[in-house]
Amino acid sequence: MLNRSLGSRGGSTSGRRAVTALLVTFGALHSARADVPPDPPVTEASALHAPASNEPSVLASKTDSAAGGANAAAQPGEQPAVLEEQPGVLTDEEAGLADAAATGQLLKFYGFGDMGYRHFFVAQDSPWFLFLNRQPSFFVGNLNLYLDAQLSERWRALAEVRFTYLPNGAPSLSSTSPNIPRQDADLADYTNFSRKTPVGGIVLERATLEYSAFPWLSISGGHWLTPYGIWNVDHGSPVIIGVTAPFIIGAQLIPTSQVGVLGQGTTPLIGNWELGYAFGISNGRAAKVPFEDLDGNKAVTARVAVTYRAFGESTLGGTFYAGRSTQGANELYFVDGRPKSRLNVSEQFDERSYAADFKWVWRSLHLQTEWLLNERRYTDSGRPRRKTGLAPNTHNLGGYALVGYRTPLFGVMPYASFEYSADPLLQALELADSVTIVTCGLNIRPEPRVVFKAEYSHGSFSGGGPQGFAGNSLQGVDMQAAWAF
Repeated sequence: MLNRSLGSRGGSTSGRRAVTALLVTFGALHSARADVPPDPPVTEASALHAPASNEPSVLASKTDSAAGGANAAAQPGEQPAVLEEQPGVLTDEEAGLADAAATGQLLKFYGFGDMGYRHFFVAQDSPWFLFLNRQPSFFVGNLNLYLDAQLSERWRALAEVRFTYLPNGAPSLSSTSPNIPRQDADLADYTNFSRKTPVGGIVLERATLEYSAFPWLSISGGHWLTPYGIWNVDHGSPVIIGVTAPFIIGAQLIPTSQVGVLGQGTTPLIGNWELGYAFGISNGRAAKVPFEDLDGNKAVTARVAVTYRAFGESTLGGTFYAGRSTQGANELYFVDGRPKSRLNVSEQFDERSYAADFKWVWRSLHLQTEWLLNERRYTDSGRPRRKTGLAPNTHNLGGYALVGYRTPLFGVMPYASFEYSADPLLQALELADSVTIVTCGLNIRPEPRVVFKAEYSHGSFSGGGPQGFAGNSLQGVDMQAAWAF
């Protein structure tokens, strides 16, 4: 609506009326801020939640600044002064835009970022350095931006994008030679005499349109995060306790995200009990081709969780996922000289995943654990060939347990975790079958939206092919500064 109201009209009188209406509304929002109560304290779960609905949008704040003292003098409940003449009768489109601004329903921007430092304490000829940083390194890990619009009382649009250096400089995981090349995304910058400029990318984390059908049910369509466990949905760097999510989450025994339709909600039960639920239908795994279903076999996701709010808050949940994953290339062929096409399948398997999670927060104590089981069966035409033969059907199991305690001393939380994880990627590369990781660290929150972390981890690997990396353990230190904005 903003583009239609302002962009299409250029400098017309109607466009000036729309601008003036916005300035009037945003001035009222700005002067009303004096009565807005302070934000509630930030907890582990709320550190990255959206700004309160009574906060002005970014656009409103910028417009107020441009208006200067004319709007600053207005008192709550009074009509502020404006920079231009009072508008005449507004069109329906202009009136709708003004109403949206008055109710705080314009687009909001917020997000999180982090920078890290990683130092491995292993021999310089370790084979893991084919894929990991050989030297101690600083880096920016995440810079995620949320675009949040309350379109009406029941409709909401939400998108999350991650800005990243990738693919520039990343080691190739598809190389079949002993030399692992790095991706080169340096391109000639036409604005700077064609000098080389490294080009990064954007990762679409999610993009959904949500309808609140009932107080106990909302329906979303688009690209959504799979609603399982603890870490996958609350994945913001300031929210998670450790530097990175557990290894089993990255292994994606359940897909991180899917494209389809999702219904979810909560309803109170007796006393301090609450029931949560979700059910989704999607194309399946979206890592390779998120915008197309290559096999026509829709995946299903179902989750149930029970929360008890006494002696702190505890939640026990279970998730089920089933679908078919297909990779391949479209092929052109001819029959009696007439062109035809087909999908040349390179890998295809049916899978079922089961997940269980438990989280308990009581006063300053924090305990959580997640465990996942994935069953993978290849189709007759979709079983890929590895270096040591055809890929077998697999059962992968993994999980973690984490405990932490938030002290009153500068918000310091010491924590420790144990992980055991199988990893289909390591298995596909025939480097290892599973990993065991022990971690201890500190999570420090000096300000509600600023977190510092430091942890030491030791990982050992087992299994793999004849030339696998099992027996080459990894130990190192990770540090991170994370912030929400």
